[in-house]
Amino acid sequence: MFTNALSKVSPRRVTAPMTTSVMAFGSLSDELQVLTMMMLKIAVMAMAMTFGTVVQAYDLIPDRITIPLATNHINSEARDRLNENNPGLALTWDAALADVTIGVVRNSFSDPAPFVTLSRDLWRGDTCSAAGFFGTAHYPSLANRTSYDVNGWIPVGGLHLECGPGFVQVMPGSSIMDKAPGKGHANAILVVGLTFDLGK
Repeated sequence: MFTNALSKVSPRRVTAPMTTSVMAFGSLSDELQVLTMMMLKIAVMAMAMTFGTVVQAYDLIPDRITIPLATNHINSEARDRLNENNPGLALTWDAALADVTIGVVRNSFSDPAPFVTLSRDLWRGDTCSAAGFFGTAHYPSLANRTSYDVNGWIPVGGLHLECGPGFVQVMPGSSIMDKAPGKGHANAILVVGLTFDLGK
């Protein structure tokens, strides 16, 4: 999910317009890789700042535990056979800058995928809330096959909706990041699961 790889250009002779097009496409790929790396560095720095606050407060116990259960790949193709049984476990620490979540989930390709995200509330009511999140997840099956990965780590993000013990996450799919060759895709991904406050 999420991504698209660039095809290698054949060594045979091509016309000047084709060469110009390929060079421009390659330049765009390089810029996307640089942008992805910058986003990941920003995420890491923000998490380091957040964890600094947590450690200084001598509070290493997480505030919430989250259990992803399943996904729905909207508008995916049947031949992709994407895995939609996605058990996982994540721990969240609340902080002033942003909440930090670390976890692992069985991803759409049935591989274990560790992830780290930062989230911030957009709205919070008595029993329901909405938050935006951004981070990175490890998809080794996509390593070196996309314009967006760094050693298999790809950017992830979306909207987290929570009400009671249940949550739904909405993440963009191929409408933002095209699929890699031979890999499945969807226009959007819905994640459902449970979350529990540890009552600190």
